[in-house]
Amino acid sequence: MAAPGVLTPGLSPFTTIELIGLPNKLAKALSAALQAEGMATDIRETPSTNAQAVVIGTALKKDTLHGHASTVEAVRQIAPQFEAHGGTLVLLQDSGGRFSPTDMRAWGSGIVGLTRTAAREFPLATVRAIDIDRTALGPDQTGQMICGELLTGGNALAVGLSADARLEPVEGVAFTPTDTHHVTRNDVLVVTGGARGVTADCVIALAARTGASFALLGRSQITDWPAGIAPSDDEKQLRTDLARQASASGQKASLSEIAALTRAALAGQEIRQTLTRIERVGGRAVYYPCDVADEAALKATFDRVETDLGHITGLIHGAGVLADKRLHDKTTEQVARVFAPKVLALQSILSLLAHNDLRTIALFSSVAARYGNAGQADYAMANEILNRVAHAQKAANPAACVTALNWGPWDGGMVDDSLRAKFAD
Repeated sequence: MAAPGVLTPGLSPFTTIELIGLPNKLAKALSAALQAEGMATDIRETPSTNAQAVVIGTALKKDTLHGHASTVEAVRQIAPQFEAHGGTLVLLQDSGGRFSPTDMRAWGSGIVGLTRTAAREFPLATVRAIDIDRTALGPDQTGQMICGELLTGGNALAVGLSADARLEPVEGVAFTPTDTHHVTRNDVLVVTGGARGVTADCVIALAARTGASFALLGRSQITDWPAGIAPSDDEKQLRTDLARQASASGQKASLSEIAALTRAALAGQEIRQTLTRIERVGGRAVYYPCDVADEAALKATFDRVETDLGHITGLIHGAGVLADKRLHDKTTEQVARVFAPKVLALQSILSLLAHNDLRTIALFSSVAARYGNAGQADYAMANEILNRVAHAQKAANPAACVTALNWGPWDGGMVDDSLRAKFAD
């Protein structure tokens, strides 16, 4: 029997609990445990159209991208029902039952970011995350412990279950510095997304304090400024000038072509300005056009970096894109787009630089991971993974300086005019 406690809101003997996408043995064990307590269950791969209570475990049996994307897809299917009427949504992940994995399970630990976002988008629902340690517990004991948590754990947003503890996570993990490395002019740092926006501003400040060398990686090419047009950072004015120039020369350019030329020109200008500013404050910087989601391109770029600048000793990972949509419209393609530069690229980078003994690792995460943010379930998951990967990296190399920075909104980079106006309001 489950220990006395508070039943998760929305569950009752009159509500069927749908067990979605759980590994087979765990699904059977959890179903048996719940039924022994008088609860009705239904083991399924996808939720029913009128689901009222679901436990989703697809993240437990798939890889980093597909585990998170398939979980989002399952949530998308219940989103209209849960937005309008509420319900009970429980999401499962396995990062050791303590939200602080020190092994490869860190890459599967973004589900809490989804949970926090779903709680914002489904205000009428009860939304919970349960982190479990399947390796230590096995399917039968895991099923029993999840059952007990559902029947006695109340509405705690996130809880970890391991063999010896029930844990509600404390946000932030602090380490006592032990011979922590300080960046010097002898260091070579790879910087993803580092030629523009907030990452560039941080690198310029770091260059001024250290005189280090920086390899800036980005998707943009360094496009020359259009001939005959005065330099400017005014996007609207540049579009107008390019359109007039095309018309005066008899060229036919569509609005989309003018917009693309504008973006390329401004990006090239910003990259050149960043390189100049780094050099002016005493650092060294080289820009390498590279799609960080392409592992082969990364490897080739790292070889060039070590030839040009020297042995790579640090990483600043600032790459990222947005694909904001609320959960009822969120697609697996959008999840993949967000994960590619932020999570999958980081996997490749750390693998390729595994033998470099990195002494400095800074991962640019987001407050969306800690608090959730309506429309940004994929972004919250990706950044929560960065937080947990930072913990695992620090555990593996205590002498290194490893930090995940959970940024709030900034004026630059991924913030466009509409989002900037929203933040200003």
